[in-house]
Amino acid sequence: MADKFYVKRRIEFCETDAAGIAHFASYLCYMEQAEHDLLRSLGLSVCEPQPDGWHLSWPRVHVECDFEGSAKFEDVLDISVHVSRLGKKSVTYEFGFTRGVQAIANGRVIAVCCNVKPGLPLQPTAVPQKYLDLLNRFHESLDCLH
Repeated sequence: MADKFYVKRRIEFCETDAAGIAHFASYLCYMEQAEHDLLRSLGLSVCEPQPDGWHLSWPRVHVECDFEGSAKFEDVLDISVHVSRLGKKSVTYEFGFTRGVQAIANGRVIAVCCNVKPGLPLQPTAVPQKYLDLLNRFHESLDCLH
């Protein structure tokens, strides 16, 4: 079984709707923040300058989130992150949101590895070996699934 990375996130007032419930779009930011925290914990970044003036970055090509409960202002969410797929040019992250023992939401993000330079089109590229090596710890291969 792959390791999971965990972070905590308090719901801020500006992230709620008129009823004081965390707005659905806030979960997209929570997923991105948890991904960045995971990468930073490994000494990596979501935007790394390259010697040739380009930046290695990870544009999203797919995002989804299913809700099982709700969270309100001041609630603290536990967010788990693991990698469900390490592709040649992409990484798929899975996120679980809980408050205590209550399931709140599950999400998924597919990010494509790209070389980025202002004014030029994105250039998809192979995921660098150092990312593959470090993220593999959080990768759940299909062989492990029931």
